[in-house]
Amino acid sequence: MHISRRIAAVAVIAAAAGTLASCSGPGPASPPGSADQGAAGPAVTLRVALYGSPGYRQAGLFTTYERQHPGVRIVADVTGSAAGYWQALRQHLATGRGLDDLVAIPLARIGETVHKYRSSLVPLSTLGGAAGGVNTFEDQWPSWVWQPAYHAGQPYAIGAETGPLALCYRPQLLAEAGLPSSPARLARAWSTWQGFLAFGREFKQRIPKGPAFMDSVTSMYDAMVSQAGPTTAAPSGSAGDPAVQRAWASAAKAARDGLAAGLAPQTRAWGTGVTRLSFATTVCPPWLLGPIQRLSGRHGAGTWAVTAVPGGTGDWGGFYLAIPRASAHQQDAYQLAAYLSGQQAGPALAQTGAFPASSPAINAAGAVSNPYFGGSPIGRIFALSATRMPATSTPDPTATALTPLVAAALAQVQSGALTPARAWSRLLRQSARN
Repeated sequence: MHISRRIAAVAVIAAAAGTLASCSGPGPASPPGSADQGAAGPAVTLRVALYGSPGYRQAGLFTTYERQHPGVRIVADVTGSAAGYWQALRQHLATGRGLDDLVAIPLARIGETVHKYRSSLVPLSTLGGAAGGVNTFEDQWPSWVWQPAYHAGQPYAIGAETGPLALCYRPQLLAEAGLPSSPARLARAWSTWQGFLAFGREFKQRIPKGPAFMDSVTSMYDAMVSQAGPTTAAPSGSAGDPAVQRAWASAAKAARDGLAAGLAPQTRAWGTGVTRLSFATTVCPPWLLGPIQRLSGRHGAGTWAVTAVPGGTGDWGGFYLAIPRASAHQQDAYQLAAYLSGQQAGPALAQTGAFPASSPAINAAGAVSNPYFGGSPIGRIFALSATRMPATSTPDPTATALTPLVAAALAQVQSGALTPARAWSRLLRQSARN
């Protein structure tokens, strides 16, 4: 897939990033104890702090790197909860102690990290062999990824993974309602949220006693907010933001029309809803493919498909990799980060339910399809979603303080306890107090 001539022209440079450990490029040679000492056995242990299901181990990237660099051993310290991980990492960054050689920084937290904690991180342009690479960030990473990691012209992190949005759906349920179910036709019918909701109302009309059209109106709201570009009014993610107001109006209408099952993704109730066919569609970042497949089981193969999300873009999740000043192996850590974000990592990550952040890796992942989801071209769908993100955006609206307030307000609309107008007024008052 060719996204732009400019990005394709630098793909060769990104491929070279995967070989930095064996060819460090301009700058000082690797320090003692680096990967060059492979013949002597494990000389460097690199600890990598991650959270959730980052995909590196499953994709075989750690194993391949260790095989190519016998002097390096990788230890992944993985925390299951993103919230718990960030709380602990923030405390370590504040003191500069207790940090691994590489640390994952959530996309939604990179601004706070660079602003408050950059003194605990290594500016990447100061590393030997890194100077040539960081000058290509503007070419090799989408602007919405690389820009937030900069401060005063210095990059403090490498974009590693993203969470571009698609839409997962059950073709059989749509067919039972006598509606189109092919990904191509749905991509056209659902190109806008208005079209998506119109389709949902027809679905509900045809099978009023059947499953809900979507799992959650809150997911729809979050997706719409993440698609918004720069705003000129209130701070991004606040109740006064025009993008928030537009997303609220659409989500509240969907709630009032009874189009959702009221099931938030990755909750126990949502898992039960997947197994019982309680809804036909769900907003779907790459990391949700694995849970859907696990819950649906082997008999669910081919009963799901993936198409473009209404609006064509959006992002939930993802992270950067940064190098703490406390690391004793900064150059080795940089080389590993470059490999994990390089072109060769793209297809491997996409096949495990993760997705890369660099443009060459995104391009390389474009050919990946998923047999479980009916052979859906997930690589192309997620790649287009990632590259269409506005230069300035809200990559993960679920990380804002407004999210639980919106979820509660939409639930009140869906239950009939409040009208959309009254729920919005209450939301504004609650938001002002926060």
